[in-house]
Amino acid sequence: MQDMYSQSLADLEQYCTRLGVPTVHAKTLYRRLFKDFDRAPWETAGLPLVLAEHLRSDMRCNEASIAEESLSRYDGTVKFLVRMEDGSLVESVLMPEKKRITLCISSQVGCAMACTFCHTGRMGLKRNLTAGEIAAQVVLAQKWIREHASWREERGYPWFAAISNIVFMGMGEPLDNIEGVSQALRILSDPMGLNLALRKISVSTAGHLDGLKILLERFPKVSLALSLHATTERERSQLMPINRRWPIGIILDYLREFYRQRDDDACLLVQYTVIRGVNDSFEHADRIVELLQGVPVKLNLIPLNEVEPSRFQGPDPESLERFRDRINAAGVRVMIRYSKGQDIAAACGQLVVKAENRKSNPASEPASIS
Repeated sequence: MQDMYSQSLADLEQYCTRLGVPTVHAKTLYRRLFKDFDRAPWETAGLPLVLAEHLRSDMRCNEASIAEESLSRYDGTVKFLVRMEDGSLVESVLMPEKKRITLCISSQVGCAMACTFCHTGRMGLKRNLTAGEIAAQVVLAQKWIREHASWREERGYPWFAAISNIVFMGMGEPLDNIEGVSQALRILSDPMGLNLALRKISVSTAGHLDGLKILLERFPKVSLALSLHATTERERSQLMPINRRWPIGIILDYLREFYRQRDDDACLLVQYTVIRGVNDSFEHADRIVELLQGVPVKLNLIPLNEVEPSRFQGPDPESLERFRDRINAAGVRVMIRYSKGQDIAAACGQLVVKAENRKSNPASEPASIS
């Protein structure tokens, strides 16, 4: 049986066409699935009998559920531990801000990139998530917002508050799962479904060139975030093994040409994790400026979120500000971004599912999509 959460609207329209029923029913099903959180949309009144019967035998909704949730005492960030049908666990993070609600989602169980400063990379890669499992993370978080009036009210959100932005910055390298992520983007951006503009969806990459070319060919308007973290090929290869396959110079050359051909004011979000004594000198700052020449960028400096065990440390605030000021003086748009949810290990580089969690059942009954 196929997972309905993995179906785009076009897929359901084709399904209706094959059965000889009007495609308008696909729109009804999509609304029921992604706006009403109906886990049995084939029971919707008014569907042609032949369509309802085939859906019951051909389709189902995956049983992803929230196994655990952690609420930050400081900024209202919520970290969800999401259990997939096969028992696999991933994490997603709901981040409230003044004028928007952002959800950080995972694209893989674990990650194969093995960046030396990232806790998630220590898990290794278990498997890719399906498009339906990616979409289910959004449905679960959206339903959670609807059901938690106190969380909304404490932050001044109206009753109809909803996720406004998605960032593929959770567990995994999104472009290492390009087919699953591509189908998820079709689902997330469909007006009849979750209705998120592609410019409100950011796909992060450590520099997966093959996936990057496919992504931008299919979705040229999607927002892109590049994890930089080092300023020479040698240093980056030590921190980020992916650089040995696709050197950062090649990645930036490709992006420089891509943005040169665009006819809008889009820019590349560049993320740079600042690590004390590793990549935080003025020489590094000057090389960042040089590397990014000719690319419209917004640079986020992220002080390392320390995890144990690790030999790396985050910078002190004063040196971080001097580092930022050096880059800013050269004309690069730059800001320091302190990660949310640090008290619940929901910050950048902290998402990881411990082995003992993968083997144990949650203490309480999981909150499912239904």
